[in-house]
Amino acid sequence: MKSKDFFHKENNPQNFAGTQKSLDDQEVSEYITEILYEDEFEDRLSDDAEAAGNSAAGIMGRFLSMKRWKKIVLCVVTALVVMAAGLTGSFFYLRAQGEKNLKTTVKPDAEDESNPEEGLFITYKDKKYKYNEDVINFLCLGIDKDIPIEEKTIIPQVESGSEGFADTIVLISINVESGEIKMLAIPRETITQIKVIDPEGNFDRNENVQLNYQYVYGKDAAASCELMVETVSNLLYQVPIQRYCSINLNAVSILNDAIGGVDVQILEDVEGDSGTYYAGEVVHLMGDMALDYVRERDSQVYGSSLGRLDRQKQYITNYFATAKEVVRNDLSLPLNIYNGLQDNMCTNITVEDIAYLVPELLEVNLSAENMTTVPGEATWPGEVMEYIPNQEQLKEIVISYFYEEIAQK
Repeated sequence: MKSKDFFHKENNPQNFAGTQKSLDDQEVSEYITEILYEDEFEDRLSDDAEAAGNSAAGIMGRFLSMKRWKKIVLCVVTALVVMAAGLTGSFFYLRAQGEKNLKTTVKPDAEDESNPEEGLFITYKDKKYKYNEDVINFLCLGIDKDIPIEEKTIIPQVESGSEGFADTIVLISINVESGEIKMLAIPRETITQIKVIDPEGNFDRNENVQLNYQYVYGKDAAASCELMVETVSNLLYQVPIQRYCSINLNAVSILNDAIGGVDVQILEDVEGDSGTYYAGEVVHLMGDMALDYVRERDSQVYGSSLGRLDRQKQYITNYFATAKEVVRNDLSLPLNIYNGLQDNMCTNITVEDIAYLVPELLEVNLSAENMTTVPGEATWPGEVMEYIPNQEQLKEIVISYFYEEIAQK
């Protein structure tokens, strides 16, 4: 940097004698400054500040001298850059919040022998297991009513409750570390202990009945979902269930058509309102066709609900594979579907959860090997089927899906 404080033509003639000849007048003038007295130094801009001021003035001058259309373009581009940076920051913030809220942390002191935290640790055949923190569980429920999810429906089979039956009960588990999805289908007729709630919303008693009755007793859809979460968790040895989502029948066609429909190879003959489908044929399901395929069954045939459960598992698998490809081209689709299902869905999944999960789901896979049904036996003590779980086999599935062995010390 050229100094203006150490050289002055009038005060240093000898210093300039040798250099003045080699510099033209303009160059020499850059070295000539006025003498500053001591009290003037504080008021003089530093070189850097002066340069910054000149730079800012130059930029503003160039901006003001621009043509009007150039000014507009520059302002728009600047606004877009700022907006993009803000949106990017917001997206990563939402993702971080979603991960924090979804994951269940297993604290080191949770394995207190005198009072272990339920669901986080499990013992089986003299081995100890702890809950895998990378696993996030979603309880997905299909509710047997074709009215908005919050509206009541008449259920003559029970003395209280009017939220509808949970005809489809599936626990979907996402391991965000290994990139696997596992699905555990629970027959609606599974006999387990449920909570009976009176019309005022107070606990009345426990009963061992079909699991699908539990949804009936909530005072609203959210309360019904929470009751189902608690009951299913108890059935699966208190495994943590982080989120729930219940949809009514109207939501099926909305979900199906949002991704352009789903291809299936028909597993068994199905007769529905939109037509008859025969085993073995490949069909592209659109609109009410999808609803027929996952809902209809012949109630006169014993075990028909289990055949329907197999169709539902197949449909979910194919839907997920199709949705992954569609979402790759439109990352806003999950949020659009989420917003479009409000009247037909009840969930505690948040926007932050979606921001975190969508990129993760694009990298995970759902295969037939990772889909199973709660093991058990179907019986008919009366006209209604009862499904009795095999507790030993169920515990082994729970451990393999949700837990990891603790190394012996």
